[in-house]
Amino acid sequence: MNINQTSIKDVLSWNEFLKKTSEEKSYPPKKIKLYNRLIAHTNNFFAIAAIGAFTPGYLMIVAKELIPSFSLIKDENLYELKWFVEVLSKSVEDAYDRQTIQFEHGMCACVGGLDRAHIHLMSVNNNVSNDIIKNSINKALLNRRSGISSIEINGYKLENIHDIKTFLDSGDSKSYKLNGRQLSYEDINNNLDIKNWPRAARPHVKKGGHYVYFKTSSNNSSFFTNRNFQTQLGREIVYEIEIKTNHKFKSLTDEILKKNTYANIWQWQNYSFSENMSKTMNDLIPSLEKIKSDNNSNKYNFKTLKKKN
Repeated sequence: MNINQTSIKDVLSWNEFLKKTSEEKSYPPKKIKLYNRLIAHTNNFFAIAAIGAFTPGYLMIVAKELIPSFSLIKDENLYELKWFVEVLSKSVEDAYDRQTIQFEHGMCACVGGLDRAHIHLMSVNNNVSNDIIKNSINKALLNRRSGISSIEINGYKLENIHDIKTFLDSGDSKSYKLNGRQLSYEDINNNLDIKNWPRAARPHVKKGGHYVYFKTSSNNSSFFTNRNFQTQLGREIVYEIEIKTNHKFKSLTDEILKKNTYANIWQWQNYSFSENMSKTMNDLIPSLEKIKSDNNSNKYNFKTLKKKN
């Protein structure tokens, strides 16, 4: 899949997804392109098969309105958003017999260009424990040296993450001064009221702040934080969960890492997993059709694209 973002201003354009997906001669499309991945939509939101699908059933729910985070949506659209997230999560769970994890990086500008509010749905093994999830969160935070702002050595302050990692990994803690403290799950699990997502982040966002919402099936492994992390933290956490619980995926990543020790397989820019994106669109058709019998389906004008031969 060739995605040239430098020539595209809005890579999450609702109009482009509707137009390009509807124009396909077959649905789901035989070849995945940038704008032919539309799966379903409501009055104010739409869902697409997401790039970087290292887990089955990976979706992104996007706002049709051009806003940078869901904390800024109109209050009257909040129930529609939460309904759409929940019914699509249930569709993924029914199709794959896996549980879903929801996460949003508010104000992240993580796709480049004009960034629309979007939330990710990724699946993990049904039997994954809270301890595994929290350990995976801590591993991702450690990988990023989250909470460490800089190191000082010989009168120089170094803020680049690669420089920080180099010195921290050296084990010679006497040669530099560390600014900050490594964060863990316990530092971020109650910064914002998770039951009040996304509105709890609104005052923070209006001041220009960022946030990360990460929701599992248990509040004991979820978090909603106003800390400013680098993008794709949620994807990296799910990646860490998958390599701990999915032997087939672990073997695949081992083969990739043999060729490139520094590969970040969880980064969608590097590994699109386009075959899984196409499979997701096919796999979800039956469970998406069931949503039409939901009482709120007509209320929110829920629609899917019809399958074409």
